Amino acid sequence: MESMRKSALLLPVFLFSAIAAMGQPQESSIQATRAAHPSNDQAKPAPTPEARKRRNIPEVEDAMSKGQELLFKKHDPRASVEEFKRAVKLDPWYGQAYMLLGLARMQLGEWNDAQWAFEEAAKVEPGNAKAYLGAGSALNEQKNYAAAQKALEHSLELRPDSAEAHYELARSLWGSGKWQAAEPHVRQAIDLNKDYAGPHALMGNIYLQQENPEAALSEFEECLRLDPESSMAPAVKDMIAQLKKALGK
Repeated sequence: MESMRKSALLLPVFLFSAIAAMGQPQESSIQATRAAHPSNDQAKPAPTPEARKRRNIPEVEDAMSKGQELLFKKHDPRASVEEFKRAVKLDPWYGQAYMLLGLARMQLGEWNDAQWAFEEAAKVEPGNAKAYLGAGSALNEQKNYAAAQKALEHSLELRPDSAEAHYELARSLWGSGKWQAAEPHVRQAIDLNKDYAGPHALMGNIYLQQENPEAALSEFEECLRLDPESSMAPAVKDMIAQLKKALGK
């Protein structure tokens, strides 16, 4: 059982589960430490005006329309990045453009660039809980758990009923070795969204830390039932097989 407790730490996470809901157009400053941005030519830094209304700029709307078609219909995040970059250059106060740029960067695995985009969105729209969620998720992928925790706690202050933010905060705490503190957030994520597979995998890991393999097995099986085609499904299947063998099932 000790070997399984250690191997649980190696289970891959769901890379996009927390920010999937950001994809469609939607309606105080980020405390997370900002890494040096490697591609600042992609857009001028967004200022923080006092309650500025976004202008209806035809070129911006064209870039947004093309970017969303590329990202959601053609599933080409790389090409969509160029359109969203064009949008924020033309209108650096357009929060949703930064949000979609961040989502595209996440799909490409460009975590630092995604973090930058979400942080810019939060500057323009300080009340946007999903901007802090996106930044926290990107920071988690960079294993900057302390900064991720701050961003995600702020996201939950703005929107306490976000299953995604609870799960990402649990990931931050887990990554920091604070699995006891992670547990209530995992449970809250499951309570808020019964069909959310990721929290069940993390809850399975927590049960392994508590030396409760029966409960861990149940969580991993539920994770697989909810999302049998996910990228982490092979690792979950392997964990289920290990647990069944250890339990004599």
